[in-house]
Amino acid sequence: MTDDEQFAENLRARVTRVAPRIDVDVTRVVPAARRRRAARAGGVTLALGLALAGGAWVAATEYGVVLPGGSTTMPVEPSPSPTGPPLTSSEGDSLTELPSYPSIDPVVPPEGWRDATYFHVVTRGATGPAGEGSGPEAPLGSTLGSESWYGDGVNFELTASGPALMGLGDYINIEGHTRSYSWAEMEALPTDPEALHDALLSNYDDVDAPSSYGMEQLRDLAARLATQAPASPELRAAAWEVLTNLDDVEVEEDVRDSEDRPGTAATYQYADDDRFRTVIYDETRNLPLETQDTKHGTDIYLTTEFTGLPEEVADSVIEIPDLVAMTREDVEVVCLQKHLACTLTDEESDTAPEGTVISSDPAKGALVIWGTPVTVVISAGP
Repeated sequence: MTDDEQFAENLRARVTRVAPRIDVDVTRVVPAARRRRAARAGGVTLALGLALAGGAWVAATEYGVVLPGGSTTMPVEPSPSPTGPPLTSSEGDSLTELPSYPSIDPVVPPEGWRDATYFHVVTRGATGPAGEGSGPEAPLGSTLGSESWYGDGVNFELTASGPALMGLGDYINIEGHTRSYSWAEMEALPTDPEALHDALLSNYDDVDAPSSYGMEQLRDLAARLATQAPASPELRAAAWEVLTNLDDVEVEEDVRDSEDRPGTAATYQYADDDRFRTVIYDETRNLPLETQDTKHGTDIYLTTEFTGLPEEVADSVIEIPDLVAMTREDVEVVCLQKHLACTLTDEESDTAPEGTVISSDPAKGALVIWGTPVTVVISAGP
């Protein structure tokens, strides 16, 4: 019996014990489980951790683990092990096994997040071997791809095991310090280069008398806006003009990046060390091509576009359903189907009928990963 068949059989048995009248289409559950395998094995640990913390007594039932006070934690089936070769980026590059910024807490998305616009970025990175430095002058020791979708409060990264929900709140992250912009703030940034120069610099320093520190932050921020940030084409062009017109930035035309694409290079040095950064940009198409950094290696930008979220990426995350007013039996089935470590606890209520759900935490609509703990409060009556 394969792992998938065993998983389906176990799930069918549990659902039958809980609510025989409800059918579960395991042929749809198993593929969904495979898509979410990036978070595999986490659910069982979380569920057992809730039961065993503090050395409190527990008792197993056919529905889960009974905690002191009568609460019950639902079991979570382990995610099936991945089969077949690891996924690659849309450009065919190998990907990381785990997300760079894993989502730990539930993400509360805006309404219509599935149909919203996302900033799709595909890069190829190269670094030198350990002990031999990195950057464009170092021999290539490893090449790794990255593919991400940045949205208004919802972000995804493609890993070797599938799409993964990211725990990101920042859209512009400068090494050593951070300046965060919401999507609304990004849209409000001026697209006139002179006005943008002053707006960016004012985050760090006096616009009329900037220090070397303020100018260094300005350079990094303008470079990030021109390359990795979800900036509109007009804002990206303005950021590039800001960068290339700074006094301590050397500009060279008619250069070639690592993919032999023609562009213009902007190079600057950091004040506290011998580190240099070069951004290569295609001014004709208004697109970033490459960032070369003597400390952090080379990032090659293969795709930077605003697009819709692919269905398979949206389907990789678990959305908390509306559990309020459900019966205990129905909630137990839903928790099994959604692979959630639900803890069911009773609470007196004068308004909710006995045996029905009063609330859930996380609430309806929150985005979570496989095995996420969910507290479900059920009415015990008045």
